Amino acid sequence: MRRLLLLFPLFLLIFSGTVCALTPQEAMMQALKTGNYSIVEPYLSPLMKAAFTRGEFRAIREGLIRGHGAITGYELLRVKTEGPYRVYYYRVIAEKGDYTVTITVRDGRVEGFHLKGFSITLTPAVLYPLAGAIAALLLIWLYLKRFGVAEVLFGLAIFLIAIAVQSPLQSLPAYLGVAGSLGTILWGGFVAGLIQEGVKYYSARGKNLRDAIYIGSGFGLTEALYIGFLTLLLGSASLLSALERFLALLFHSSTAGLFSYSHVRGWGKRAFLLAFLVHWAADSMALYWQYTPSTWILVVTYTTLGIASLPLLKLLPQAKAERERRVRW
Repeated sequence: MRRLLLLFPLFLLIFSGTVCALTPQEAMMQALKTGNYSIVEPYLSPLMKAAFTRGEFRAIREGLIRGHGAITGYELLRVKTEGPYRVYYYRVIAEKGDYTVTITVRDGRVEGFHLKGFSITLTPAVLYPLAGAIAALLLIWLYLKRFGVAEVLFGLAIFLIAIAVQSPLQSLPAYLGVAGSLGTILWGGFVAGLIQEGVKYYSARGKNLRDAIYIGSGFGLTEALYIGFLTLLLGSASLLSALERFLALLFHSSTAGLFSYSHVRGWGKRAFLLAFLVHWAADSMALYWQYTPSTWILVVTYTTLGIASLPLLKLLPQAKAERERRVRW
């Protein structure tokens, strides 16, 4: 009898472990809901693990949250068998609207994850971010009377460099299994501020004011294109995204111009530090909003961007009046 009593906890442990083990499809849905890639990683097939990396998982999840709001739950709709594969259809319950995903499983491994009915459709919502950025760029061009094509293209190039460096660094918390925490949010804002403002600082500090402002404009315009592309692939956008990109382009133009202005006056590094801190705060608030949508967060974020764009009121007249000089790239 004593032996049976001693073995009982062992049986209970084995039984509870068996009952609590997640199925591959359940692991995927838990990971999607919580943002913890580590939950589903052991259930991914080798090919799926190579294609569906932590970075890809994070980008897809953030895009879904941006388009549909925070994920509050999910439910299994139906199961379909296709040869050796079983396809599980789940309804994802989100704050802004539900959507359906499918998870393909074979031999106890996840082989695929898709948004049901997904298609690339050019809707007005996709154009909102671009429209906002173009409106801000037009205001700058109408005031300066001259358009810096080369500078805008240069801004495009440095944004691509910045995002190529920024994205892997921002994914580090996901690799550590701590996605969604306050530390993750602050880290994401820190990386965005440091990389983006750093690239702009070293690109604009030696240029004249007009060129520097247009470099920032090109940077902001490309960021709007990038946001529009993510919207096209992963979700929808509201008219607020037009306002956000309008303010963001003015912000990037303002900071790039400020780097040029401050550099020749001996306080360029202080200007970079200020721009970095503002960018860190604004991006952290934007990331926080993705997890806990709130009107006051949007108001504070947009107000921060608007205030940080005010230096343009001083920089644009000087840029318009300065004598043209040839700039070496």
